[in-house]
Amino acid sequence: MLRRFVGFSIGCLVVLACSHDDTASAHSRNGPRAPGEGVAPRPAVIAPAAEPYKIVSVVSGGTIAGTVDFEGTAPVAEIVRPSTDQKVCGNSVVQKTITLSGTRVGGAVVWLTDIRSGKGFPLERRFDLTNDGCTLDPFVQVISTNSTLNVGNDDRTLHTNRFINVGSGEIVAVAPFNDDGEVVPVDRFKEAAEIEVVCEQHPWTHAWIAVLDHPYYAQTAANGTFSIDGIPPGRYRIRAWHPSLGYMDDSVTVGAGLQANVAFRIRRATPAVPTSAAADSAHPASSTPAVPILPTASSTPTILGAPTTTGPPPPLQRD
Repeated sequence: MLRRFVGFSIGCLVVLACSHDDTASAHSRNGPRAPGEGVAPRPAVIAPAAEPYKIVSVVSGGTIAGTVDFEGTAPVAEIVRPSTDQKVCGNSVVQKTITLSGTRVGGAVVWLTDIRSGKGFPLERRFDLTNDGCTLDPFVQVISTNSTLNVGNDDRTLHTNRFINVGSGEIVAVAPFNDDGEVVPVDRFKEAAEIEVVCEQHPWTHAWIAVLDHPYYAQTAANGTFSIDGIPPGRYRIRAWHPSLGYMDDSVTVGAGLQANVAFRIRRATPAVPTSAAADSAHPASSTPAVPILPTASSTPTILGAPTTTGPPPPLQRD
């Protein structure tokens, strides 16, 4: 599909977004719209560091490898019956949020929380987020600060995506779309933050972005494994997070040229911390009751639907 890059300023983006108020929900019309505006701050799994990250030469760097497992009752899938845009969204929408292979969690973000110096950033500084079938894909991803996120639209309908800094409540960017094939580059990720992405026209739509100001992070593969290399020898705090499950912390010692192993086992916290007020209509009266989708024992990853209440749950305790 032909992609059309929309290369104008954030100010122009806001003007375009405001020009389509007639199709947005009443809440969207009255809620914060522009970068710099905001919603109520919420507990976040990522916050700006007190001191900047420094790139230094790493000698005999070590590696952390591990797994992220899920324990407990699987999250439930919420089936939304759209009241508008049925030709594009269909008669029902289920946002796919979790990949499970047995008990292993795919798509979880793992990072060192207290490292302030080390190797340089990866060369790849461009990432993608796509409106597809009135959902956002990927549901969760990790990017580095000062990266560019190419936000695309594969739907032949209006979308207005807002990027919310969970910890501060600030709207850091707005990306509007009039038709399919458009791409809006967003490059306003200047500090470490947990970002929630919502759509004004389709309030059940969510995505989550972990923005980190250092390169010591990974996202688990479909089989729940991860690896982080080039780590200066020392002792560190490490965190694993999935927005539908919560997060878990651990400590690990990395030896020179050696591999340290970490195994996370996340239990889903109840209740979860709610999503922003900007998306409080994510569960319209037309929604059907949530239905459980349980993991299978096969090695094929099982896709689970969005939990009834999305957002980062409280911290979890290790076994």
